[in-house]
Amino acid sequence: MDDSEEQPVKVPKLVAGLLFALIWLGLLPVLPMVLGYPFLPSTEWASSSSTAGVTAGLISAVFVLFMDLKSSPLIPGREAKQAPGLLLFALIGYFTGRSAAVIFGPMMFTLIAGHPVELTFTVEAADSDGSMRCSRPLELQGLPFFFDRICRVPEDVRQRLTPGGHVVVIGRGTSLGVFAESVRPVD
Repeated sequence: MDDSEEQPVKVPKLVAGLLFALIWLGLLPVLPMVLGYPFLPSTEWASSSSTAGVTAGLISAVFVLFMDLKSSPLIPGREAKQAPGLLLFALIGYFTGRSAAVIFGPMMFTLIAGHPVELTFTVEAADSDGSMRCSRPLELQGLPFFFDRICRVPEDVRQRLTPGGHVVVIGRGTSLGVFAESVRPVD
């Protein structure tokens, strides 16, 4: 074996376990949305935890990139060939770290101690056609990406909403967030 070739660094089990836990904590909040039960953090919680979310996201992105670069063999030209993959890893790392910090806690608290609530949100857009996965969306201001919309909102409700207007989201929740069940315009 040539001494100039570096061998991949083995990832300690503790570090691998932490990375696995981080990924699950960050992706777990997405599961209810995929199953059709969107969780919306309250705008107060989203604004007060945004700095912590960005910090956790950046730390997570750096950690994921560091683990990828340290555990992969160093191949000449690897960086240029795998730059898109590294960028994707960084984005996934950022998203999971931010979700773990901003969404996971309130969502778990809501699952444990939730009760019927009505939270008020500001409408960003109500006239989008949406996509196949999210038809007739209602987009809300001040919430983190991917947790800022409700799908399949009845057209008669969407027609009464304007950007900057307010809407009440009804469902099981706490003051930190709500699992959206229905929506009504603020009178």
